[in-house]
Amino acid sequence: MKVEILYFADFKDITGKNREFLQLNESTIDGLILKIFSMYDPIKNLIWDDEINSLKGNISIVINDKMITDKNKRKMELADGDKVAFLLPFAGG
Repeated sequence: MKVEILYFADFKDITGKNREFLQLNESTIDGLILKIFSMYDPIKNLIWDDEINSLKGNISIVINDKMITDKNKRKMELADGDKVAFLLPFAGG
């Protein structure tokens, strides 16, 4: 299964890309996260909290332009061709 990852802000700085297509063996958000960590270790520091072994609470996930609010979002199934973005909190004023 192939998904498109959209990179913004710090993610774009780390990867050097705006977007990328990834082939996944596991079709969940967890599977995608593991794939991204294996390719770009610094991203782990941006989105992962080792103390709770989970995504940081301020990380938003968008799939096909829809914000995912499900508390079990890591177990969500992805479909072939989905567009996924991880968003950091915005700052400024």
